[in-house]
Amino acid sequence: MQFNRPDISIIVVNYNTRDLLEECLTAVFCNAPACGFEVLVVDNHSQDGSRTLLEQRFPQCTVIENRRNLGFGRAANQAYQVSQGVYCLVMNPDLRVLPASIQRLWEFMESHPDVGIAFPKLYNPDGSLQHSCRTFHTMGTILLRRTPLGRLFPNNRILREHLMTDWDHNTVREIDWALGGCIMVRRKAIPDRQLFDERFFLYFEEVDLCYRMKKTPWKVVYNPGAAMIHHHLRESAGKGLNRQKMEVIRSWVKFRLKHLFHPH
Repeated sequence: MQFNRPDISIIVVNYNTRDLLEECLTAVFCNAPACGFEVLVVDNHSQDGSRTLLEQRFPQCTVIENRRNLGFGRAANQAYQVSQGVYCLVMNPDLRVLPASIQRLWEFMESHPDVGIAFPKLYNPDGSLQHSCRTFHTMGTILLRRTPLGRLFPNNRILREHLMTDWDHNTVREIDWALGGCIMVRRKAIPDRQLFDERFFLYFEEVDLCYRMKKTPWKVVYNPGAAMIHHHLRESAGKGLNRQKMEVIRSWVKFRLKHLFHPH
């Protein structure tokens, strides 16, 4: 369903996740919102048949095909620049929307005109709660999350507060940020007219966006009334300093330097 001016632009960035992309888009169209929407998929030069899948199964999607992997933030910005929705719903391919979840996010934004960003409640594939909400990082949280120190102190207070594990995630509340598996952004609230900062190739795009948003009057809110399933592979959580973990640390350094020298 699509009207002249869609209410929601659903943006999905894909890179070699054909099977997850198929599941994601199938769930989107099976659980489509009643409002007007469009779906844009940016493919970062996948080699797994994703392009054929999109042509054969989802011709109603607007597809942007890159000749190389441009990273998540830059690819999402490509779709954002050509999208028309009042709201942008940015989703990872590893996310499966549940019935009425997009509709409820949209209704929440419509009834809360002071909210710039809304995050849904996320579940793991086994049905357990995914602790998706976070406080902003500190040096301590980076060390405990991305080095062996975390395994030495698994129930550390700093980690519990950062991951907000002592909260039941059943009430609407303002937060610092949440996992970017699914994020709904009000277009007119986007700071600097740029959805994501493209200096982050992978990781910290949503942290930076929320940090910028919280410097404005717009609110960043978690809404458990909309629920989705997030596979959340967390390649950056493997043992040792793997490539993904190093990318997280690199992005955190970029984030710190950016807001240290450009606080506003």
